Amino acid sequence: MNNFYCFIIIFCTSFNLKAQTIKGTVFHENEPVPFASVIIRKSDNLSSIYQFTKTNNEGFYQIDLKEPLDSIWIEVNSLAFESQIKHLSSIQKNKQAIILNFNLENKPTELEEVVIEKEVPIRIKNDTITYNPESFRDGTERVVEDLLKKLPGIKVEENGEIKFKGKSIKKFLLDGDDLFSSQYTTGSKNLSVEMVEKVQAIENFNENPMLKGLVNAEDVAINIQLKKGKTDLSGDASLSYGIQDRYNASVTGLLINKKTKGFLTTTYNNIGNNYSPYDFSSEIISLSQTNEKEEQAKTLISQGGFYSQLENKYHRINSNFNSELNLLYKFSSKITAKTNLGIYDDRLIRTNKSYTEYSINDEQFVINEIEDIIKKPRLYNANVQLSNKVNDRFIWEYIGKANYQEIDFDSNSLNNEVVQKNKVKTTKFFVKQDFNFTNRIDENSAVTGIVFYSNNRAPQEFTLTPGLNIEENTTNEVISNNQYSRFDKETFKTKGEYYRSFNKVKLKLIAGYLSINNTLNSNLKANYTDGTVYTDRLYQNSMNYKYRLPNVALSLSYIKKQKYAFGILLNNQYYDIALNDEIRNLNREEEKFVFSPIMKFQYVLNTKSNLVATYSYNEIVPSEENLFEGFVLTGFRSFRNNSPNISFLNTHTYNLNYIYNDVFKVTRFSLSFNHTNRNNNYFSRNTINLDNTFTNLFLLKAGNRDYSLNLDFERYMHFIRTTLQINGSYALSFDKNIVNNSNLRDVETRLLFINGVLRTSFKSKFYIENNFSYSHNDFLLDNRSQNQFSSFNDTFKIIYKIGSDFKTNVATNFVSPDLSKNNTYLFLDSELRYTPQNKRFQYALIMRNLTNNKKFETVSISDYSKTIASHNLLERYILGSVSFRF
Repeated sequence: MNNFYCFIIIFCTSFNLKAQTIKGTVFHENEPVPFASVIIRKSDNLSSIYQFTKTNNEGFYQIDLKEPLDSIWIEVNSLAFESQIKHLSSIQKNKQAIILNFNLENKPTELEEVVIEKEVPIRIKNDTITYNPESFRDGTERVVEDLLKKLPGIKVEENGEIKFKGKSIKKFLLDGDDLFSSQYTTGSKNLSVEMVEKVQAIENFNENPMLKGLVNAEDVAINIQLKKGKTDLSGDASLSYGIQDRYNASVTGLLINKKTKGFLTTTYNNIGNNYSPYDFSSEIISLSQTNEKEEQAKTLISQGGFYSQLENKYHRINSNFNSELNLLYKFSSKITAKTNLGIYDDRLIRTNKSYTEYSINDEQFVINEIEDIIKKPRLYNANVQLSNKVNDRFIWEYIGKANYQEIDFDSNSLNNEVVQKNKVKTTKFFVKQDFNFTNRIDENSAVTGIVFYSNNRAPQEFTLTPGLNIEENTTNEVISNNQYSRFDKETFKTKGEYYRSFNKVKLKLIAGYLSINNTLNSNLKANYTDGTVYTDRLYQNSMNYKYRLPNVALSLSYIKKQKYAFGILLNNQYYDIALNDEIRNLNREEEKFVFSPIMKFQYVLNTKSNLVATYSYNEIVPSEENLFEGFVLTGFRSFRNNSPNISFLNTHTYNLNYIYNDVFKVTRFSLSFNHTNRNNNYFSRNTINLDNTFTNLFLLKAGNRDYSLNLDFERYMHFIRTTLQINGSYALSFDKNIVNNSNLRDVETRLLFINGVLRTSFKSKFYIENNFSYSHNDFLLDNRSQNQFSSFNDTFKIIYKIGSDFKTNVATNFVSPDLSKNNTYLFLDSELRYTPQNKRFQYALIMRNLTNNKKFETVSISDYSKTIASHNLLERYILGSVSFRF
């Protein structure tokens, strides 16, 4: 009985404390507005969303407040109408539900009684997220890329590639116009952050507006909204100079009017900066090269190793000039022309040293290598694009490109006790022509077509002095080796696509034809002291590799909103392959029909999370660099060849991804599992001795497997203006190889990587950012641990606002390349910036590597070796800088 009385008391108390209910209808001209957003904000915290709902099909909404409140603001948003905000006060006095209706208008309506002075850091409207940059800046940002790195949900990769929620962006827009095309790093790396009003991330972006409603758009784009008044001609200029003859100069200009939009940037520096869309100093493929990777000819001869886990400002010893002009001109509302002209010139310097311990088949030996490198890349690039929207149903586009590269590479190397001089000349010339069109037949169907042609040649000449002896049973002394290698690649493709929409079902029919033609000519010679020259077919290649590929495909997708989605691509391809080796008089041909399905299933768990599963099967033709048989000298101690086989590579790929995304709390969580299983693959047969390394790639029916588990978490906590990011991955790979005539060895590789970022942007005199990463590598040979090491990196930055005009920041970078050794590095940087009240001029004192580290040592391992490598660094320098905005 006592329990019964307690229940009654609790029930009555809960009833009396029940918070207020607010409900009503949202309409326009007496017609209900379905799926409008209804947002509740507390009066004491207008910048944050307290509660949220949407109207139903009849325009009705209802919100039960989570707690008793006396004063709130209610905001209603819908795409086709103006937003409307109302204020409710003394609502606790109402004992019954409050009825509050909204009548939305097409035209702006002034609500004098509603004034929200605080700027919301993030606004979400339909598929567009708008960032207010001032809520995330700490004052150290110079260009747009610096700002993007601090916005929740956006990540900038090392090569400048921009990702939003893990997806690579399709376009980088400037006030809605695609000025930069695939070379958008020109804009992100050079456009001044002072010109930016807002940053918009656009989901479900459709690059071709003619196909709206016919495809399930899953792409994303970034749109930079410029500040009002930044029209006609504006820009900035900067000049920095300091001790040890260090300099950094740049000029950027932005031209905008009714018909024209143009961006010009010119930079010149020797402090490691690279403001261009090209990268000649690392193994990372630059963004401009990624988009044309399938059409680019291969190169075999090495042009030096410049990679470092450190930032460019520490290790990239350069003398770089780059100039880019991007111009968009609208002849009319239907015809638009766009052009890009670029010049790049650099001089890169590096000294690499390595000490490698080999443990192979109970044999142990050590190789010492030293290489002093000078690399001089030059590039000239021209793009032109013309589009014509003939009418509301038909649009065509032409894209043309010409790119010329020339790289001079010189080095002095020490291979154990042998001193050698290396000289490599590489020339690449690439042209492409691309014509495409779209015809919207009716509301539910459309057709597209494309005709594409590209040609790329990449000759290389390598001179090694003194040379290596490649002739057996000779006593002649070799003066030098001359290695010539030239890949040519020609691509032609045409494709037609038919789109049809059946309400929730989207259909696409594809028919196309692809033709690839690859040729490789190479020849290695030995020049003797007596004037004679030796070569042999063993060191020659005259290869022609081509395939023709007609294909037909069917794509179907079905989406039931708020529940699930399903998509399938059934790709049918007929390969006609021919490989001709004129040196060995060998001809190989194969014809094969290939069926390659791709399936994707997405299940919506709730409004914030969903589960995505994908599967694909493909049979891939071998790449041209795996088909030549004659040896090619690729470096001062390395040779490369193959055991050619034109069999297809069979690959199964599985992916399972859980995604949680709360847009209003700015929280994102993703956990994915990936598995790739290859029934056959190319493996390496390595022969290593004190003088040379020979690598032979061969195809084996026993394939390999890869597994990976990836975690991505991000949370922006507005009340403390702080972003927390955690990224992690664990990868497991099962591979095989042969080393020095061993049996086929089973190699297991394990890699653990964890990265965490904590960034504050609260409004005070202090801004703090900390970024750490940890990695662990482990190689197992025949299930026994062979080599392993761990590394750690932590970067800490603090910015202090001395006054309204002065800001200073100090950054430390702590690096431990190998945690098993007491080998650590501490880098210290600092800046002091003064901005007068007119804000047109800015003065700065920039200090880098104040601890004056002169070299950096790293560890790398494989299943049979451990290498301790080092390279030189940019020594300590101090710059005085002045910049001007116009």
